[in-house]
Amino acid sequence: MTVQMTFDEIDLYSGLAALHWSAYDDPAWDHDFYKRIVEQAGGLALDVACGAGRLLRRYLQAGLEVEGVDSAADMLAVCRQKAEADGLAPVLYCQPMQALDLPKRYACIYVPCGSFTCVIGQENALEALRRFHRHLLPGGVLAFNAYFGDWGDYDYNKPEAERIYPSPWKPHVIKEFGGQRRLVVERRWTGMDPVEQISSEQRRYRLYDGEQLLQEEIHAGQNHWYFRKEMLLMLRLAGFTDVQVKGDYTDEDFGPQHTGTMVFICRKPNVPA
Repeated sequence: MTVQMTFDEIDLYSGLAALHWSAYDDPAWDHDFYKRIVEQAGGLALDVACGAGRLLRRYLQAGLEVEGVDSAADMLAVCRQKAEADGLAPVLYCQPMQALDLPKRYACIYVPCGSFTCVIGQENALEALRRFHRHLLPGGVLAFNAYFGDWGDYDYNKPEAERIYPSPWKPHVIKEFGGQRRLVVERRWTGMDPVEQISSEQRRYRLYDGEQLLQEEIHAGQNHWYFRKEMLLMLRLAGFTDVQVKGDYTDEDFGPQHTGTMVFICRKPNVPA
């Protein structure tokens, strides 16, 4: 099934979807990796697709200078609420990556949690990289990861005609919110385009208080999966140099032994703008 290139990149992060993502507040898997990059870069950093501020809030608490940007206003509202509870007042912007236009330049820009793959289409992705380049100081560092999980493991040997979309709803996660309130999330694929490397999905959200269903919503989203060499080419086209690709948030160069994510680290050349 060919996935249509028209999409709403905000939908999967709005309404009950924002409540879902706000519950992901575990710093463990990438906190130290990106924190070290921000510290080594020095100066002001930008957390792109900061969401509910999972990393941003902790970095501010650690004394680092970090601002945030996200395309979803609902996620930024959650971020502000959580930050205020921590006694923080972060600088936040509401813009998509491919239209980034901020009044500052940064020593470091990082995009955690695979969010770069939410930019659909190679032209949009390349524009996002060029915008990052424009917003970095000379010598500034860009770091981001790209998952190759559910969609990146696409089996090109299986004919697409044999696949049926939408796929059945499957349990995804249950998030508890204290008392008897819980959010039950199911997920299904609605399309795959192996040529354009785009997956399309829906998630169904049901908010319960005990056994009572309070609210139900369905939100849709897409992801664009990448391979290492095409991303390296895009980074060069965007003007970046000294590109490294690390595997699974380690210091190891990415290789077949890594099964979770590719992390790209690169620099804007250290020349006057």
